[in-house]
Amino acid sequence: MTLKEFKRFADLYGGDIDRWPATDGIDALTLLEDSAEARAILADAAALDALLDRAAPAVDEDGVRRVLSGIAARLDASVEPPPAPWSLSAPPMRFWPTAGFLAAMGMAGFLAAAQGILPLQNPQANGYAEVVVDSSYLGAIQ
Repeated sequence: MTLKEFKRFADLYGGDIDRWPATDGIDALTLLEDSAEARAILADAAALDALLDRAAPAVDEDGVRRVLSGIAARLDASVEPPPAPWSLSAPPMRFWPTAGFLAAMGMAGFLAAAQGILPLQNPQANGYAEVVVDSSYLGAIQ
């Protein structure tokens, strides 16, 4: 194990080697015997662990129950019954205006095509112009 790996494990798992993964803990103990720098890294991690342990707030059961009952009371007070999916007082559907508009657009398209305003495409032409050659013309070329 290198010092860089040792520092990474100390940052991840703290200053107690018993919390480290077993295989890495054995390698760390071997490095600790040989390296003063590894011992300093472990001591810094242990000091940080002690500070974090002192900073943790004390939590008692009564405090937890008070907070949870307050949350439950607020949730119960704010719950309203869900609205009905539909009712007789709901506004009527707007079917006929939409149907009338679509019918008028269809009629306008039909009339425009019938009057020649809209060009009708030949579905077999695939967008290409068709060329019709008179057979008498072919005889004249030969």
